[in-house]
Amino acid sequence: MRKLIVVFICFSLVLLSACSKGDNRNNESSSSEKQTPSNLNLTGFPITTEKITLDLMGEKAPIHGPWDQMYFFQEMEKKTNIHFEFDTPARESYTERKNLAFASGEYPDLFFGGQLDTADEINYGQQGILIPLEDLIEEYAPNLKKFLEENPDVKRSITTMDGHIYALPNVNTVPRDLVMKPWINGEWLANLNISTLPATTDDLLELLRAFRDGDPNQNGKKDEIPLSAPNMTNLRKPLLAAFGLLSNAIEVKDDKVVFSPIETNYEEYLKYMNVLFNEKLLDSELFSQTPQQFTAKGKSDLVGVFVHAAPHLVLDIKDPADNAKHPALPVLTSEVNSAKVYPLNSSITRGTFAITKKNKYPEATMRWVDYFYSSEGSNFAMVGDSWKWKDEAKTQWEFVYEGDSKEEYRGKLVPDPGLPLPLVRDNDFLSKEYNLSGAYLNKVTEEQFLPYAKMAFPLVYFTEEEQNRLNVLNADITTYVEQMEAKFIVGQTPISEWDNYVATIKKMGVEEMIGIYQDAYDRWKSE
Repeated sequence: MRKLIVVFICFSLVLLSACSKGDNRNNESSSSEKQTPSNLNLTGFPITTEKITLDLMGEKAPIHGPWDQMYFFQEMEKKTNIHFEFDTPARESYTERKNLAFASGEYPDLFFGGQLDTADEINYGQQGILIPLEDLIEEYAPNLKKFLEENPDVKRSITTMDGHIYALPNVNTVPRDLVMKPWINGEWLANLNISTLPATTDDLLELLRAFRDGDPNQNGKKDEIPLSAPNMTNLRKPLLAAFGLLSNAIEVKDDKVVFSPIETNYEEYLKYMNVLFNEKLLDSELFSQTPQQFTAKGKSDLVGVFVHAAPHLVLDIKDPADNAKHPALPVLTSEVNSAKVYPLNSSITRGTFAITKKNKYPEATMRWVDYFYSSEGSNFAMVGDSWKWKDEAKTQWEFVYEGDSKEEYRGKLVPDPGLPLPLVRDNDFLSKEYNLSGAYLNKVTEEQFLPYAKMAFPLVYFTEEEQNRLNVLNADITTYVEQMEAKFIVGQTPISEWDNYVATIKKMGVEEMIGIYQDAYDRWKSE
């Protein structure tokens, strides 16, 4: 019995000691959460006293050089003491690789230029894979904190339904970057003595026929491609707008959410596109070509009307001032739409940056990204150190580069070209660039497009239940709509099948999908 008592007392002491140690661990953990990590500097550079290494995943745009060789990352490592191991899939495979990383658990410490969509934020945020960022912003991101306080609409647009911020945005304040624009090859206009630009879809049809038949590139061959674009997504925008539609999916008309691809005006758009295809006015490779193939056609003077950010990105233009020789295709109207409208991209691109639960240094990571929400850091991410002031008053600066074109050089220097990064584009700085092409692009956008520009649907978040349901509905409906769009345009499916097409989409649950968007829109509007 005495032995049993001794054993019981010893066992009790062990339990008491364990509980005591457990309490101490909890207290220590709670206390340490409020303390500054020993390797972290709260202000200035370097960010960490000793070098740390983080795994980074981001989308590599076609214009990019290798990220590990970029001046941007090399200089940031020197400045901050933070080294990255890169996983940068090419654009065409990035989404698949990103989804696989999440599914397999082999995700990185952070996403930078990560192209996370709403479903990623909600699903992986609620699962704890993406960590909430609002407390880190409060403590370690003074630049971003100030910006969000001064721009509550941005904060509202990146805060999910559960009150957390799981990903950081790119905020664009430069007008020329808000819309992709359709352009006309000015040399072709001059060669055919055409001085009046199209105002309607019928006018455009006549112009494209003139380009097809008139040998505007003057090479004696019938090799002209009257109308093209890098892909259908780019071309769709201005042509849908001519028929009064801002999207090939959801949009709002008079506070009512509609699904554009089953609207009567969308049927008229398909009929028009089918005419373009049948008359060989539309690039026959539109649905299959790569951006590089499209650009090669433009540089070879084979394209008449095209959609891109600027003429010099497609045509063989040596002097930036010569962009002005190539007019923008005006915002068009049609027989079913007399009001000019043009799709306006949101100034906010969500999902450009996130931190995962694998990251052992979230505070240092937040300090690192916060730099790009300052003017100095934002400008560095866009042009590096390859610029200089042209005058002592600092009213104009110019980009300094050798060899490649400016954008090709910039794509090897920084990851900004072709990829939304977590930053606020400094309009005050960018507006001072000595860049004749930029001045022309701004002028065209502000005078010819922004007066008619309108967002199809605001940036909203959905409840987890809504998002899960939308993931199912959107996947099937969007795939079907895009497949049928191509079939209608090339004539594989006759337009007489329109009613069956609409009936199929309704059977797939489009009314339920519209209802979910309507509820989210009503919530957004009430806020």
